[in-house]
Order: sequence, then structure tokens, then C-alpha cells
Amino acid sequence: MATITAPGIGSGLDINGLVTQLLAAEAEAPSIRLDKTEAGLQVKLSGYGSIKGSLSALQSSLSALTNPSSFQGRTIASSDTDVLTVTGNGQTGKANYDIDVTTLAETHKLSTDPTLANAQFTDVTDVLGTGTLTFKFGTNDYNSGTDIYSGFTQNPDQSSKTVTITDGSLEGVRDAINQADIGATASLVFDGEFYRLAITSDTTGEENGLQITVDDDDLDDSNASGLSLLSFNGTSTNIAQTAAAVDAAFTINGIDITSASNTVTTAIESATINLKQVGTADVNVSLDKGKISSAINSFVSSYNGFVDITNQLTEYNAETKVAGTLNGDAITRGITNTVRRLISDPVGEVGEALTILAEIGVTTDSKTGRLNIDNEILNSKLESDFDRFASLFSAHGVTSDAGVSFTGSTDNTLVGDYNVNITTAASRGVLVGSSAANLTISEASNDGLALKIDGIQATVSLTAGTYTASELASELQSKINDASTFSNSGISVRVTESGGVFSIESQRYGSASQVEITGGTGMTDLVGASATSTSGTDVAGTIGGVEASGSGQVLTGTGNASGLILSVTGTTLGARGTVDFNRGYADRLDSYLDGLLKSDGILNSTSDSIKSRIERIEGDREALGLRLISVEKRLRAQFSAMELIVSQLTNTSNFLTQQLESLPTVGSSKK
Repeated sequence: MATITAPGIGSGLDINGLVTQLLAAEAEAPSIRLDKTEAGLQVKLSGYGSIKGSLSALQSSLSALTNPSSFQGRTIASSDTDVLTVTGNGQTGKANYDIDVTTLAETHKLSTDPTLANAQFTDVTDVLGTGTLTFKFGTNDYNSGTDIYSGFTQNPDQSSKTVTITDGSLEGVRDAINQADIGATASLVFDGEFYRLAITSDTTGEENGLQITVDDDDLDDSNASGLSLLSFNGTSTNIAQTAAAVDAAFTINGIDITSASNTVTTAIESATINLKQVGTADVNVSLDKGKISSAINSFVSSYNGFVDITNQLTEYNAETKVAGTLNGDAITRGITNTVRRLISDPVGEVGEALTILAEIGVTTDSKTGRLNIDNEILNSKLESDFDRFASLFSAHGVTSDAGVSFTGSTDNTLVGDYNVNITTAASRGVLVGSSAANLTISEASNDGLALKIDGIQATVSLTAGTYTASELASELQSKINDASTFSNSGISVRVTESGGVFSIESQRYGSASQVEITGGTGMTDLVGASATSTSGTDVAGTIGGVEASGSGQVLTGTGNASGLILSVTGTTLGARGTVDFNRGYADRLDSYLDGLLKSDGILNSTSDSIKSRIERIEGDREALGLRLISVEKRLRAQFSAMELIVSQLTNTSNFLTQQLESLPTVGSSKK
């Protein structure tokens, strides 16, 4: 049976109320202390979060200024986009160009000739013929007016292709050519009287003209009948040339230039010209000052955002006697002082061009610490000293030798002026034949080669035929470079001949560059029985007098120049000038912010410490709750004991009262 308790019945006191009040008094002081401590920690945590956010924004604003390539930026524009358009990668030299386009590049176009009786097709199902077509790409020496075909020079960058024709209809021949994906496209055109099979090279330019030889199933490869109607070579030109393969022709500032393509990438450094029609246009290349000006303004704005936040968090109002959340905080003060020092200390030696921000119009307000920009001075300096801005802001090296270029650095690279000395120039691997090549290639006889180039192995098969030495060199180069195993690995070669002896040179530099012929039916016929293979060499030398590490044409410094990366071209040995390496404002500030903002940086570790303290306060609250439960039990036990004593005393009092009331009164009479 449950026990029913009613505290206070015996004594008449409000025991529950008394216990509640006593517990409240017991909890009040520690609760206030815990709440006040937590509130202070939360505010401090929020303050650190604000600082971290402003520093992250500041670091983001530095990205364009830390990248040396940003300061090589150029804008480029055409005065007449109907004639030509032009784009650049931001590194085109500042200049003006007058361009006069006289001829656009054209593809080679051929078509069956209906003046030949056997080429008068009236339906797409009419039979043309069967057999094999061999396509070569190169320069045709052909006069369409006299129909004289004087010669052909194969393009070494395009290999010959063969197409087997089993369906001899116009449709069948068209489809076979297109499905073979050989670099030429076939189509059927109706001229109002007859259907013509048109064949067009996929690529413009004289070097991409078509030569077509036929192995006709009617056993006559040159007559104007059957598949021979498509022949276009030195033996027969039965298919008509409707448009010659033509290079684009134009002048830049009066200099004659030709291009196989209407997209020209080599005429103006680091720029692509797209020729669209005959005419003239001016191309202007100017410094991309706007990009740098915008980046500097973004940096100043973000820096001022950081200053505003730290000023707000650390201020003290003497009138209201109210201090900022982080007033007097050593970490905040240390960060602020370091950031201010990093943007005030000169870059490089004082007296050189652009060593302090004030020289480009960026000054510090002595009262607030904010930065101010005088855009008139900034724009003037961008115009007169643009090349020095990279050193002012980024980690940048300026070389004195045109064949030595600064590529990059690491955090370990120390500021300095380093001498560069080359002891070994980078070279490419090459294989040189031991005897003149056999110029007749026969299928399954001497048409195969197994090669190992730059450590990658593949096999190639040459197209059967009789070649000149230069033609066979072109065929070999194109077959090697077309091999997917090589091309997918970025491997290519250049094949040359001298007196019929072939040289195969890898286009990679360094000790990993090597060309070997390991077998194949054509090995001896092409390079002889004892071809010589010579591996390439890595560039070697010193930077700052300390031996550097070479790989291909890349030389990487050690010692004080550790991580300094240079690209060295040419074969000149000995002293190759100097590289003046400096760390600009954006680079050194970015490095400092990296350390602050990383996961184990002081901001994150301090914030984590505060969070841990807040979590411990929750534990203190739980402990206080448990202690109050214990206090309540003790109080109730004490009050219960008091109730028992009061009850006993009350009972005794009542008993005595009853006994006293029952005693006889003095002088009374009883009957």
C-alpha cells in the first residue's frame, strides 16, 4: 500500500514552499556564474568566427595577385570582326598589327566527271566499281587547265589510308569512304542531269590535298572505267578537281604569311587569328590593366573589411566604458599587428621600382588602419611600370637570359638574386639508321615495325607502295604519330632522312626520351641491321652556385633556391644570366593566412578550445542539478525529522492539556 505524505501537516509550515525557496537560493549564484561564463565564451567564439571569415575573404581576394601569369595579361581586339576575329591567352606582346587577308584556306574538292561516258550516273544506285582506294594527303603539283599532274609531296603529319569497296554503287562507295573515317568526306550531288560522287578533304591547306590511287577489280587501275574513275595521281586524273587545296594568304604589317588553316595560331605570339573573309583589319594588343586594377581594389576592400571587424571587436568606448568583445585579446592583437606589418614592409631593396604599396597609390590611414587607393596614381603606374607589378605582389622571378624563364617556386624558396650556370643542355632521344632504307614496301613482307618510344611500346604498319625517301619518311612519321598507344600518351616523333638514311627523333626532352626499334618485318629494310639509339639528356647545372635538379628542360633549385623552377631552352652552356626572385605582398600575406586558417591553425585551435569550455559548462550545469537533488533530499529529510519532533511535542502538549483539564478544582464539592 502506497504511503501518502503531506509535508507541513504536523507543523503547519509550507514545507514545499520552503524547500523550493531554499533550492532556488542554493542554485542562483552558480547558475548566474555559469550563464555569464557561457555568454562570454559564446561572444568570444563569435568574434573569432568574424575574424576568420574576414581573413578568408581577404585570402580569396589575393588569388589573382599571387598568380604571376595574371600580370602577363593582355587584351586583344580586331577592328573588323567580319574580316577576322582574334583571341589571346593573355600573354600576347603589346603591339598593333595591320592585317590584309587576300586568300582564305580551302579544302581539296574532287568530283566524278560526267564528260566521261562511264561517269554519267542517273541514279544513286548506279554501279561505279569495286576494289581498293588508297588516300594520301599532301601537296599536289597539278595544273587543272592542262590536266598535267607533275608530282606529289606527302604531308608527314598524315598517314595514308585505304578503303575497300565491296558495294560498287554510288551509295555504297560514298558510305564506305565515310565509314572509314580517313580524313576525307564523300557525298552525292545531283547537277540537274547527272549524279556526281564528290570527295572533299576534311582539312584545309595545300599540304592536305588528296592523292587517290586505285586497285580496281576490273584489273585496270587507270582507265576511265569502274573504280578507276576515282583515280587522281601521276598516272591518271579521271576524277575532276573542282577546287584546289589552297593555303590562306595574308600580310601582317606588310609581312607575307601563309597558313594551311584559316585558324592561325603562330603568326602572333600567344594569339589565335580566325580568318573569315578577304579584307583588312587592325588588331590591337594592350596591357590588361583593368584586371590588375580590379584585383588590387578587391584586395583593398577585403583588407578594409578585416580592419573594420577587428577595430569593432577590440575597441573601447571611454564615454560608455564599454569594451569590444576581444578588447585586450592577445591573439587578435598579434594577428592584426602581423597583417599590418606584412603590407607595410618594403618588397625587395628600397630604391628599386615598386617596392612599397604607396608607390602605386595605396596608402594606410594612420587613425583607422584602413587602406586608401588613389586610382589616378595606380593607373599611371600600371601604364609606366606594369612589368614590375608581378614582383610587387606575387612570388616572381625575373631572368636576364631570354632562353631561361621562371616557371614557379615553393614556400621554401628564399628571396635572392641567383646566378644560373648550365653544364649540360637538354636533348631528345634519337635513333639513326645504319643504311639507306628500302623504298619499296610490300604488305606482310616489310611493312611492320615494333617500336619503343619514351618507354611506351607499340607496333605500326606502313602502307604498301614504292616511295621516294622523303615520302617514306613522311609515311613512317605519320604512322607512328597516328598510333593511339603513342598519341594517347602524348608521344610523337619527327622522322627525317639524309641520303636515304632515316633518323627518328622523340619530341620529348630528357633522359626518359628514347627511340628504339625492337622488331618487325620492316626493321632491317627501314633502318638497317645496326641502327644507333641515343637517349636524351636532362638539363644540368647550378642555381645560385648550388647544384640543381634537372628533368627534361626543367631545372629545379636546391639550397636557398630550393623549389625555384626554371625552364632552360637552347644548347648554350656556361653562364646563363641571373634570376631575381622576390616575394610580393600578396604572396607573403597569403602564406601567413594559410597558416592561420588551416585546420590546426591558431584560430581553429582557439575556437575549438572555447567550444570545449562551453561543453564543460553544460557538464557543470548537470553536476549542479545533481547536487541540488541531493540538497533537496537532505532538506526534506531535515524537515521530516522536524515534523516528527513537532508532532511528538504536540501530542505531549495535548495529553498534558487533557490531564490538567481532568484534575479537580480546589474548593469544589463532589457528591
